[in-house]
Amino acid sequence: MSYRIAPRPVAAPGGDPWPRGDRPGTLRAPPDHLQEPFVSSPQFATAPAQTVTAARGFLADVFGWMFVGLGITAGLAAFFASQNNMLEYINQHQGVLIAVIVAQFGLVIALVAGLNKFSASTARLLFCLYAATMGFTFSIILETYSSATIASTFAVTAGMFGGAALFGWVTNKDLTIVGQVVLFLLIGLILTMVVNLFIGSSTLEYVFSAVGVVLFTALTAYDMQKIKQVAAQATGTGEAERKYAIMGALALYLDFINLFMFLLRLQGGR
Repeated sequence: MSYRIAPRPVAAPGGDPWPRGDRPGTLRAPPDHLQEPFVSSPQFATAPAQTVTAARGFLADVFGWMFVGLGITAGLAAFFASQNNMLEYINQHQGVLIAVIVAQFGLVIALVAGLNKFSASTARLLFCLYAATMGFTFSIILETYSSATIASTFAVTAGMFGGAALFGWVTNKDLTIVGQVVLFLLIGLILTMVVNLFIGSSTLEYVFSAVGVVLFTALTAYDMQKIKQVAAQATGTGEAERKYAIMGALALYLDFINLFMFLLRLQGGR
């Protein structure tokens, strides 16, 4: 049985580090007590009784680290934006931006590929480093868009994210097919974005931004359902649970970041 994980694409933000059976990428099979923790029947090293306290603890870890990541990104974005004219700096030092983007992909790949080898502490460190690099790239956004646009878009993002996460938590429908469909649509979206770099069509940009909002809203619900499945099996003990809490946090962090970015494109207000 293979252990399947695949990062979501993009946005130098955005890769989907979430272990899913419906996305590309494989790792070596974990020990028997950790077989496929994020597919339809997640399992951890088990104790016979699974308590509500353990499930709540797992969810607290997931959302706690997600908010830590968002806090690091927002804090460093504000810091960098206050220190320099970031647009001018990037125009003069384009190699720095390229290096940061490469580092972002490298950190996500390292976190996913090394999941079976790294300790929970190392996974947390990599996650925080990734969020820090995102702070650098987001500082450019702070100068590109008005403060009012950023604030209103953040509020809309929070509302949509919360609604999608709630739906993923309460629905009894299996959202696995959603992940499969969204994967193919995301591939098409990325290709369209690459093509538009050469075309420069504002209409096309508006269309793929709207599609991106829909896709990452759906992914939020899908990820939340998978987190719910894992939480139901949590025992409150073990290194594996702590590591996969970080993976859950990273998945939701990326959902939020990408949803915010696509909504920002739609809002305009530069």
